[in-house]
Amino acid sequence: MAKQEQASELARSRIPEPIAVTGATGFIGRRLIARLISEGYRVHALALPDDPIPIEWAGSRVVVRRTDVTRRGEVVDGLAGTHFVFHLAALVSDWGRPEDHARVTVGGTENVLAEAAARGERALLVSSIAAYGDRLSRALCDEDTDPGEPLGPYGASKLMQERIAGRLEGERGLRVTIVRPANVFGPGSGPWVDLLCKQLAAGAPTLVSGGDFVAALTYVDNVVDVMVRAAERIGAVGRIYNANDEHGVTWKRYVSELATLTGSPAPRSVPRVLASATAGLLESSGRWLHRKERPSVTREALNLCRGPVRVPIDRARRELGYEPPVSFDEGLARVAEYLRRSGAARGHA
Repeated sequence: MAKQEQASELARSRIPEPIAVTGATGFIGRRLIARLISEGYRVHALALPDDPIPIEWAGSRVVVRRTDVTRRGEVVDGLAGTHFVFHLAALVSDWGRPEDHARVTVGGTENVLAEAAARGERALLVSSIAAYGDRLSRALCDEDTDPGEPLGPYGASKLMQERIAGRLEGERGLRVTIVRPANVFGPGSGPWVDLLCKQLAAGAPTLVSGGDFVAALTYVDNVVDVMVRAAERIGAVGRIYNANDEHGVTWKRYVSELATLTGSPAPRSVPRVLASATAGLLESSGRWLHRKERPSVTREALNLCRGPVRVPIDRARRELGYEPPVSFDEGLARVAEYLRRSGAARGHA
């Protein structure tokens, strides 16, 4: 990806439509489509054959195209007639067989971005701060920071996605922008809401070394805002943007708020050394026993919450005119309503 710095906000224009969205029924994909619909865009949602379709899409400007991104022919058909693609489809887990991550996340990205390059259309790839690998807990990670060592299959596959984008950019003229979300929370977030609440209710440790350090949390609609702003700017081609809220909220505060909302005991903490040793042991035994279930803790999850994660958004502010539109308190209020509706909040069965 290009690394030259640009001095001011880039020129803005409408995103070419129809717009394709892979991973359309996922946590971020659904919020992205809601945003695009609200702005009057025509959207082609690429979803797996057995994905349930949100009822709010009925009668809207969304066309559902059943597409498995691991199958090149289906990708060609799924992108037919579209003029921009948001690529979100991936295996979103810090566990699982590396070959599955390679097939879905890496192979799917090759198919989608290669087709975008062949069609001469722009693409936006949603990566992750996990692509920074073990540098996350050791250094400030701006967009030009060289990646460290991946600590799990998710981070490794995200790094490979970015390398595919860079290769296709150089070899086939792909016009692509990359967005790296931080720890995305909001209603329906698997790791940072649902799983944490489940662990809190069970009395399991949810903090590392007290958790009194910045969590790099970002609300899902704020990530979508970065994505849409980048897509609206042709000058963002070849650029990478961190998506983070930079509100300074610590893991201790966030997890304690979740405990209060769900009526769970105060969060327990474990020392960093013990957490790392436990994660290594559980991962090794899980692989040796070919367990499909995710261990209670993984090295990749610890990499995101064992120390301060510094992923600045100066570039998004400068080039995209971005300021997080949803505050932490507002985002937490929406999570509280989600927990209330799902029966997980205090006083609900």
